[in-house]
Amino acid sequence: MSWQTTYRIWLKLVVLHEYFDTEQCGLKLEPDTATSTHLQKAGLIFKQQDAKTWLLVGEDSILLEEETLLNFYFKTSQSEFYYYTDQTAASGADWSLLDYNKNGIWKILTIPVNTSRLHASETETIEIRLKSQLKHVEFLVFPSQNYSMGPLEIREQREKVLFKEAEELKLPGTERILYRFVSSETLPLKQKSEYQFHLWELRKSGENLLSRLPDFPRVNVLSPFSPKDTITSYIYL
Repeated sequence: MSWQTTYRIWLKLVVLHEYFDTEQCGLKLEPDTATSTHLQKAGLIFKQQDAKTWLLVGEDSILLEEETLLNFYFKTSQSEFYYYTDQTAASGADWSLLDYNKNGIWKILTIPVNTSRLHASETETIEIRLKSQLKHVEFLVFPSQNYSMGPLEIREQREKVLFKEAEELKLPGTERILYRFVSSETLPLKQKSEYQFHLWELRKSGENLLSRLPDFPRVNVLSPFSPKDTITSYIYL
């Protein structure tokens, strides 16, 4: 008589990030050393299914001891991840995501092995939703020095973003004059922007479209005037 071992997905970990429209989260998950040992002894396999999903696969009977803590490192090699990701710690009813921020490890996901989890007959899915940072959008416009310009204005084509009145300032540490445009409200950072920004010159003879601006400033280019809550683009005319 031969015995056939059956395997099933015990846990499914899904990480979703508001910054991305595509199926990715900017992270890799790895068990820590103690967790790797627990999984190996229990005959559980930890594998990645796609860019945002990881599985724990094992036999029908899960051979883990109750009150065992399973810890998984959330790792990233993207330096920009820290600029676009909200740093607030998240947690669920029976899992937690705690700060670490060392050696390329952003946070640690801790999953306690309790009775209900250990003896569940159906696959359990833990879904972790990460939020984007909220930032003001800023454009620093350096006017042409070759001719006199009329008043300038930045508009989002569909009026989804409004800007405060332009300020005439000097770039910090220089004598260079610029016009500063800042969005009235903060916006969630996105990998692909839905906005269309245009720079207009307002003359007595009519409005003149000077330039179509970048859809969104790069998330790691911080404002020299307000670096904590504002990202910027430099526009030279």
